[in-house]
Amino acid sequence: MPVKYLRDQRHTGTVAEIAETRFPYPSDAHPELETLTNNPEPSISVGEWEGEPLYPDIVVVRRPGQWLQFMAQIETADSVCDEKAEKFWLPYSEMGDLLLYVPSGQVQEAKRLCRKHNINYKGIRTWRYRPVWGLTITEA
Repeated sequence: MPVKYLRDQRHTGTVAEIAETRFPYPSDAHPELETLTNNPEPSISVGEWEGEPLYPDIVVVRRPGQWLQFMAQIETADSVCDEKAEKFWLPYSEMGDLLLYVPSGQVQEAKRLCRKHNINYKGIRTWRYRPVWGLTITEA
């Protein structure tokens, strides 16, 4: 199997697991919130940037209506880069609160890119998948 296919599969699984475990909305404590994902298929846009709709990986909205509460973008080792920061992180950060999930070991690079491109973020967290223990998420 090509490496890109395997990376995309890991990314899709990571998005789903983070959405399910970190943002389990609606819940008894927060029945007004709803978590939506845009991976593998887009389901909710947070706005437009240069005429293109924006689809972060995870979007949490308040109901009734669709009031954006925050969004999360999950990155892989090869997507913590200038192009991704400029094309996606910056526009997302202009639309609302942005959480970045980067692979373990990529925090300093993510922070450097945010400073370079003047990206405001709500938080950076790291993720790591270990076959026996599963997904581990750490506050950066």
